[in-house]
Amino acid sequence: MIRRVAPWMLAALMTFIVAARPTAIAGEQVDHADPFLFEGTQNILHEEHFGIVNGKVAAGIPYRRAARVSGLWAPPYVSSDFQLEITAFGKPVETKRYAWRPFQVERSGTIEEIDIASATLLTADARAGLLEVSFTNTSGKPRTIPVAIIAEAKLDIADPVDANGGTGWSFSTPQSKTPTQRQINDGSLCLEQNELAIVLRANSDVEWRDSSPSGRASIMLPPSDSAKLRVAFAIGPKDEARAACKKIADAPDQAMADAQLAYRQRTEHLFEKLPRFASDNAALDQFYYRSLIPFVMNRWDVPEFVLQPYYSTGGVNGGCVGNYLWDFGGNWEIFPLFDAAASRSHIKQFLNIDITKHFAFEPVTGKAFGPWYPVNQEKIVGLIYYYVKHTGDTEFLKEVVDGETILEHAISNAMFGDDRDKPVSLIDYGPSNSHLELRRGIPYNHIMPDLNGRRYDTFLRAAELAELAGRPQPHLRQRAEDLKRVLKRQLWNERAGWFDFQNDKGQKDSRFTVQIFKLFASNVLDAQQETALLDHLNNPREFMAEFGLESMAKTDAAYDPVDYDNGGGGCFTAFPPQIAERLYKAGHPSASENILRRILWWGERVPYWGDSFAANEIQYRRDTPLQCTIDSAAAAQCLIFGMFGVRAEFNGDVRIDPRPPSFAGQLKLQDLRLRGHVLDISVDDANYEVSDGMRRVRAPVGRPTLVHGDNLTVGDAQ
Repeated sequence: MIRRVAPWMLAALMTFIVAARPTAIAGEQVDHADPFLFEGTQNILHEEHFGIVNGKVAAGIPYRRAARVSGLWAPPYVSSDFQLEITAFGKPVETKRYAWRPFQVERSGTIEEIDIASATLLTADARAGLLEVSFTNTSGKPRTIPVAIIAEAKLDIADPVDANGGTGWSFSTPQSKTPTQRQINDGSLCLEQNELAIVLRANSDVEWRDSSPSGRASIMLPPSDSAKLRVAFAIGPKDEARAACKKIADAPDQAMADAQLAYRQRTEHLFEKLPRFASDNAALDQFYYRSLIPFVMNRWDVPEFVLQPYYSTGGVNGGCVGNYLWDFGGNWEIFPLFDAAASRSHIKQFLNIDITKHFAFEPVTGKAFGPWYPVNQEKIVGLIYYYVKHTGDTEFLKEVVDGETILEHAISNAMFGDDRDKPVSLIDYGPSNSHLELRRGIPYNHIMPDLNGRRYDTFLRAAELAELAGRPQPHLRQRAEDLKRVLKRQLWNERAGWFDFQNDKGQKDSRFTVQIFKLFASNVLDAQQETALLDHLNNPREFMAEFGLESMAKTDAAYDPVDYDNGGGGCFTAFPPQIAERLYKAGHPSASENILRRILWWGERVPYWGDSFAANEIQYRRDTPLQCTIDSAAAAQCLIFGMFGVRAEFNGDVRIDPRPPSFAGQLKLQDLRLRGHVLDISVDDANYEVSDGMRRVRAPVGRPTLVHGDNLTVGDAQ
């Protein structure tokens, strides 16, 4: 029967929905009990990019409707056009307020003097969910509410997309194509497609029909009384979907409690690994916590996947479930702190594919897809380097993948495109547009300065790893220094204060891309070059805009105001925090602040961060399926390793040298776990304090602290 509920229970639910605000309202403090909660009044995401994930299934949530689900993506199964909606009086219920969590959305509205409160959640450890709708009669007279349940779908296993059998779980959102057949069986509606099904079960008073709408019920309510209608849904092989759906429908309260417990446990696990953050600037707090959401949203525990767990590049509403080295490598410092085992497994999987020819692997077969990105070699060496540095796991370097040790892979990737028997030269990366993927046909290719300059640190990282393993490769350090001289001699344009690029005919031109700023914190730049580049970076006529950093200078011929990620008008999400972190490390904190203060709004206006953000307005890139990118965590990484100046050493020491920004004088990292230490770092304007639970030291900002064994020492910790 339709479950009746006491008025106080509905009032409590409505209060819960209304109160779901602390993390989203500009200027309000983060609710540390649930730091990912997001209030819809601040949201700028369009409905097609709004969804929830539980590690086994992603569901689209059209938030303007109070009781609707749109699309299910449960790898390897897809129903992109799945529609489930509960209507009243023959009409959909419009949403007045909604609140989001990674696995659940609460919505509320009113129709014909009936208050509606809904909760849509994905259940724990299943390709399944529950839509619960509560009806409260506020009319002052008895009411009969005609309710309809609309359910329809196509259903498929994501089709192979290439001759090698690669699945559709790569970049684009998989689309279902095969119609389903309706079957009513044992109180459930089954939308069947051969051996697959989407199964729905509702309260016993619902009459299922082999037509549209699929289910009907009448709810009779005295004045001020309330009732609930619940619809469980599951996707997958028939037997699996039926069992999952029945389990939820038989005990919906338990299913909801289990889902909430699973979410709390996953959140608690996250902060058992990564530090909590607090400051006197609420926007900065929200910025930190919002950046970590992919570590919850992009984790998949799917038995059909090649890795367990698997961290996708995206995943919301089925988009970009493949794994791109560019994006996964964007978190090379913070990810080993969060999930060291997954860091190892993902590095090894990338080494199992040919990253000299491809940029990603898909999750079902583990096969490579796509062309080569020339940043691949920097990314894989950086991932290996920081994994070993931040965990101390030197034995990892001895593991063998595809016939070579991890160390040998690091060295060979550092030397990619180089010839040890010849003097160092700059690599010609060819005519491809794959580095920036500019849309207007204006080139940036062949001998590119940012890619060649980043080889400097890649050489040195491989050299450090080799020395750590007792297999020194002195030529790597020498080639780094030789590269620095060649880069300046061949590409530095003194007059422009910028690096040129050079085509295959020897002709030079300048492309004013933010990628150049990734050379900061590397000794490949000299002081004169740093000064010149900073002048460009801080120039509002070039890169700085009101709401962020432009990926291409406005003065560049290639500038395109709608090509956010690399062409201008905005920037790929990970780039501004990555550049800000490098500027902190290079000793330019004011330049870092100049970037960060412009992008703090990211934490306030969207529940999770997609591919790119605009810089000239409060907007995000909409023409992409990547709407929750894994390298969003580069923002938290920037605050930990940049603003707080945390640096691990291979011997296990940790150096701390915070630089509080002008927009937040009070900062705190709580329970930073790094190299066996558990540290709290508190900053109060001109002074800071470091504690390991047993010892505590206080120092003025500008004097670093060294954590060495059981000792905390203030001074020059170089």
